[in-house]
Amino acid sequence: MFRPLVALTATPLVALALALATPAQAQPTFDHVYVLMMENQSFDDLIGRDKVNPSNGNIMSPDTPFITSLATQGSGLATLYYGVTHPSLPNYLSQVAGDYFGVQDDNPSCYAQPAPGPGCHALNGKNIVDSLESANMTWTVLEQSMPHIGYLGPVWPTSGNPTLYAQKHNPFVYFTDVASNKTRLQHILPLNSQTLQSTLANPPTFTYIVPNQCEDMHGSTTCTNFDSLLRAGDDTVKRLVTSITGAPSFTANSVLFVVWDEDDYSSKFGCCSSRPAHGGGHTLMMVVDKNTKWRSTSLPTNHYSMLKTIEEGLGLPLLGHSADAGINDLTSLL
Repeated sequence: MFRPLVALTATPLVALALALATPAQAQPTFDHVYVLMMENQSFDDLIGRDKVNPSNGNIMSPDTPFITSLATQGSGLATLYYGVTHPSLPNYLSQVAGDYFGVQDDNPSCYAQPAPGPGCHALNGKNIVDSLESANMTWTVLEQSMPHIGYLGPVWPTSGNPTLYAQKHNPFVYFTDVASNKTRLQHILPLNSQTLQSTLANPPTFTYIVPNQCEDMHGSTTCTNFDSLLRAGDDTVKRLVTSITGAPSFTANSVLFVVWDEDDYSSKFGCCSSRPAHGGGHTLMMVVDKNTKWRSTSLPTNHYSMLKTIEEGLGLPLLGHSADAGINDLTSLL
C-alpha cells in the first residue's frame, strides 16, 4: 500500500499524526504452517517466462502457468527474495535453524547409513524442531521417494537411475538431536498420496514438504531437460498447493510458503546482511492462505526472513540469523 513520505520539515505534531494514521500491520498468528520446497530456479525463469517457438519465433505458453498465476493473482509475492548462499544444503539448514553453520557443500549427514566418508556433517545447533517441541507443538517432514520412515541413507535409489531422494534436501537429519533420536525420526515420512492425506486430515503445527529431484525442478540423470523440469515442477506445485489449501483443515489461520532454495547459479547476489554479494541468488517465495490476504512486497527478504515469520506467527523464539537486525519478516505482505 502506498504511503506518503513525511517531509523533512514536518513538525513533530504532523509527523505523529501521520504515524497514527498508518499503524504497523498486526503480527499474524498461525495454527498450521506448511513449507513446500522447490529447487534451483531464478525468479525470472519461474514467473511468466515466455517460451519461443524456434521454428517461427512465435511466443508459446510459459512452462509455469500455475506458478505464474499463483504469484500474480493468488498469493503474497516476495519480489526480492534471495537464497542465502550456494549450494542446496546450506539453504535448507538456514530455513530450519537460521544458520548454515559454515556448510558450503552438499555432503551427507554423519548419521547417514552406510557410514559416510570424510566431510560429513553433524550439527549441534538449535533448530525449529527444538523450538516446536519445547512449545508442545507438533511437526512432520514429508520427503518424496524416501523409501521408509526415518531413512538415513544419502540417496534413493542407491543404484540405478535416477537419484530421486537426496539427503541434502532433508536438513533435519543433519542435526544430532534429530538423527540420533528414534522418536524424532518417526516424524520424517515418505511423501505420497497416503501420507499427504493423513497429514492433512490431522495436521501438525509445522509441515515441511520436499518433492523428489524430478519434480522439484532440480533434475537428475533421467530428467534433465530444462523446459520439462519447469513443467513437471509446475504440475507438482499445482497438485500440492490445491491439495493443501483445499483441505478442510486449512483454516483461516493456516499458511503455506512455496519457496525455492536458490537460483540456478546465475547469481551469487543476496540481501539482508553485511555480505550481500555472497548470497544464493534471486529466487521465488510465495505465501498462500485461505483468503488471499497476503500481498506483494519489494522489501529484501531471504530464508532467514521466512523462518522469522514462521517463528513470530507461532510464538517461537528467533533462531540464529532470523534474529539479526536488518532481517525483514514477511508481514509487509499483509
